[in-house]
Amino acid sequence: MRQLPSFDLRALARRAASLRPLRRRAPGTLTLPEAEDAGRERLRDLAALLCELGSELLRAGSRTAEVEAALHDVAARYGMRVRCFVVPTGLFVRVGGGPDGRGGELDFAPVEGPDLRLDQVEALQSLVERLRKEGLPFEEVRAALRAEREQPERFSPATTVLGYVLLTVGLGAMRHATVAAVAGYAVLGLGVGLLRLFGDRLPAGRSALPVVTAILVTAVSLRWAGPLLHEQPTVLYIPPLIAFLPGAALTLGAIELATGAALSGIARLAGAVNVLLLLALGILVGTELVRARPAGTPPSEALGAWAPWVGVLLLGFGFLLYFSAPPRVTGWLLAALLAERLVQSAAGELGGVTFGAFAAGVLLPPMAGWIERRSKTPDQVVFLPCFWLLVPGAVGLTSVSEIIVEGDTNGGLASLVNTIVTVAAIALGVLVGAGLQRRTRLRIGEPSPAGLLDPDGGGDGTGSGPVREG
Repeated sequence: MRQLPSFDLRALARRAASLRPLRRRAPGTLTLPEAEDAGRERLRDLAALLCELGSELLRAGSRTAEVEAALHDVAARYGMRVRCFVVPTGLFVRVGGGPDGRGGELDFAPVEGPDLRLDQVEALQSLVERLRKEGLPFEEVRAALRAEREQPERFSPATTVLGYVLLTVGLGAMRHATVAAVAGYAVLGLGVGLLRLFGDRLPAGRSALPVVTAILVTAVSLRWAGPLLHEQPTVLYIPPLIAFLPGAALTLGAIELATGAALSGIARLAGAVNVLLLLALGILVGTELVRARPAGTPPSEALGAWAPWVGVLLLGFGFLLYFSAPPRVTGWLLAALLAERLVQSAAGELGGVTFGAFAAGVLLPPMAGWIERRSKTPDQVVFLPCFWLLVPGAVGLTSVSEIIVEGDTNGGLASLVNTIVTVAAIALGVLVGAGLQRRTRLRIGEPSPAGLLDPDGGGDGTGSGPVREG
């Protein structure tokens, strides 16, 4: 009588697991197999590649936690564990080693160069999404990063300056809109746009550009605002400095602190405060050089309630032109800015300015995610302009200048406290809104059982296993 073969249930289970290297362990988490044949050279290449990618993400304005999550996901696609230490000025990346973090290869990259334009941000985020879905060859990734960095500006210098004029007029119309003031915003915005156009081409002068610009804008406002425009000089010299205002840095720094990234949060806030002090120093020097001339007639009447809404649209078009955004995102970006302004205004009427800032922050992450799914526009392209719309940087500069220039410690300190509270409200709102989002995370599981892969050394043929170079 023939003996029936016995079944090894454990071996059968291991083989079934090997046939599904991509498996779901928990909601929103996908587990990938660990690469078992990675040599030291491959580990070094991947560490260098992740450092380069992380540096570009930081230049795009991403939070350090978002950079760490992206690098973990990308490394998981290559079947590697990774540990990161990320700050706004640089990052360390260790690839490989065991679950305890020992071993592997370590690399470092500083964050150098100016912030990315919106078209570069879109190209970078699209590359990150591709890497989350498949492990591309290293050379292909490096070529994509080089193409993103060398991507030419979408618009001519004249169009870029026009974009800065629209940014200035838009911000000014949201704060104080009269016919004379709008004319002043346009002239000063044109001058600052030309200064930035030439200043950005002189790396040695970039650090002095905020101070020099603030001096010139303040001097011109004091000399001609009163007799020509019949407006207060303080109304005019804040909007033209919009490109230097660190509103996004203040908000991102508060978010970093709230999420436990104390070092990154303090670094961002310190950098933002330094920019505010430099601008306030320039305003102080300008007031010392030129005396204000009184207006001959009373100021003109403010425009209607429609003016701030037109200012939002001008701000959006200015972003599109000045930061070289892809034209196809125009409608989505304008709709996002109007929605943010509507929610901020409506919530402000119900619960005050702080609650309005919080409500606008809550709306931002789910709205940006919804736009990303509908239009394939990376959410960062929507995040950055909306941060500027909330303009805590403009309020912060106003309060600092009141304290330093005008000596109004009571009013200036009150404005400064309001700025801090507003920034905290926006940051808390963004965190609450981000908690409503669900993004699939990738992780590394246990190594695949030896001898269960196919003879060619590949996975199951689905393309979900680790990618091997060469």
